Amino acid sequence: MSKLTDAQRTQIFWAATVIAVAVSLLQGAITTLVEICETEGLWTIRFSLGRREHLWWSAIAIALVASFGCMVLSFLAGNNNDSLGIILLASASSLAVFRYAWPAWRNRHYCSNRWAAWTGPSRTGIDVTLVPFIKGNDPWPILNILKARKRLMDTVTGQSEKQPDDKSGIPLVPDDKTGLYAPIHSNKSASLLWGTHIGFSPRVSRGILAVPQRLLRSSPLTSSGHDGQPVCLAHGILGRNKGLEPYSFILDLNPGKFEEKCVQWPRPSKVLRTYYREEMNAAYGGLGSVFVDAATELALLLADSSHSLIEDWLSLHMEHQDHALNNQLARLGASDEELKVLYRLSYAAMLVSLSAHRKGRKWRPEMKLFMAYWKKYKGEEMPAWMGEAAIAERIWKEENGAGDTDLDALIEAVLYKIDSPRSV
Repeated sequence: MSKLTDAQRTQIFWAATVIAVAVSLLQGAITTLVEICETEGLWTIRFSLGRREHLWWSAIAIALVASFGCMVLSFLAGNNNDSLGIILLASASSLAVFRYAWPAWRNRHYCSNRWAAWTGPSRTGIDVTLVPFIKGNDPWPILNILKARKRLMDTVTGQSEKQPDDKSGIPLVPDDKTGLYAPIHSNKSASLLWGTHIGFSPRVSRGILAVPQRLLRSSPLTSSGHDGQPVCLAHGILGRNKGLEPYSFILDLNPGKFEEKCVQWPRPSKVLRTYYREEMNAAYGGLGSVFVDAATELALLLADSSHSLIEDWLSLHMEHQDHALNNQLARLGASDEELKVLYRLSYAAMLVSLSAHRKGRKWRPEMKLFMAYWKKYKGEEMPAWMGEAAIAERIWKEENGAGDTDLDALIEAVLYKIDSPRSV
């Protein structure tokens, strides 16, 4: 080190100083941006940044370590006045690595799943006046509200025939590309599944407005102080997949039997049921006990599932009622009542789907659930369309897609105490 000239020692010292200052400015800018996003409710930006949090903290930590190394080199070369700088950089490097970079790396899979849980396809209601315009290969640009209003006025003025004709009493079956769920009536709002799969930019569900900020941090906590990651994921899912009548869902769970048959067995997080239920009751109590039960079980299942399993399940949009199946049944002649039963069973299907999921499984057990409910609790013959070859093929896929999982036992567990026919 003594062979270094004074100019070289000075260069090393200033290199360490410049790196340290640049890293401090970058760290301050990132921290400020994160704080602004959380304070102002810019959660789409915040969650997007969260997916890369481990990368930027790692870069900052590496830069600080490099600066620390330069400072030590300068000290060994004879710059004895650098001892304070060495101590400060050693402290900053340790803080960056152990306080920020390491936790960020541990949470990287959760942050990725959080983005998927909150920005996946959303199901919402569409005003009756806009439904006729949702058609064709690319219907979405016309849903700009000003253009929609102008087209509506043109329709009324020109007395054109753009509204669906409901005089026949036969509802229209929408094209799957539009994202609309059957049935479609000219005098009723429609249910729409929208998202990046039909051309929209990803955005966080507006349901996030009702979620406490403590659950939206990178290391969330419940009100009882327990790990809040699965609760945050569940809120993101439930904020997107309710549909038009979430208070009408059919679910009567036998927790013990359900837990025993899950692929997540032995379900260690079941001890948190009371705490998670308190969180869900505070958020969804107004939708009834059935919805709270479904939300609680979803959070517990997510807590016991691996990050890779959750990622695969969300990537296949298994949290949603099968849009293509719903419209296929409408084309085969399913009545509004039968389609409504399918919708009301959608949360039971979601829970069974996650509890039976392995990577690569693609089919929600919606038809198996429909059959079980209809046979046991409707007390009527199966609908005529159940005999179609397409339905038999779908049931075969659901059964074979479950592998060695006892699908029938899981279905029985979510319909445990429903002992009389229910009106739909």
